[in-house]
Amino acid sequence: MTIIISSCLLGHKTRYDGKSKPIELPPVCEGAEIVAFCPEVAAGFGVPREKIEIRDGRAVRICDGVDVTPQLKTACDDFLASLAAPPDMFILKSRSPSCGADVRGIWAEAVRERFPDARILTY
Repeated sequence: MTIIISSCLLGHKTRYDGKSKPIELPPVCEGAEIVAFCPEVAAGFGVPREKIEIRDGRAVRICDGVDVTPQLKTACDDFLASLAAPPDMFILKSRSPSCGADVRGIWAEAVRERFPDARILTY
C-alpha cells in the first residue's frame, strides 16, 4: 500500500512559517509505503515563504496578490506523473491553500482530477 502524505503532517518543516503540523498516523499507515509531498516546496517557493490563500479558485500570495496557481499546478502534475502506480490513499493538511480538500486547495484538486476515486483523509 502506498500513501501520499502532506510533508508537514510528517513533521517536515515545510509550512509557510517554517514549522510543521505533525500528526499521529492512523493505523492504516502501518506497513504502508509513505511518500511525503509538499506542493509549495516542489513549486520552488522555499521555506519560510509568503502565505498564500485561495481566491476564486486561484492560489494567490496574500502580501501582493500574485497568482501562483500555475507554479503549483505544474509541481502537482509533475509529481503525479512521476508516480509508478496509483497511490492507495492521500492524507492532506486541512485548511491549506495547496493541500486542503476543504478549501479546494490546488494539490487536493489535482488529486481529485487524476484519481477521482482515491481515498482522501484530511488532518
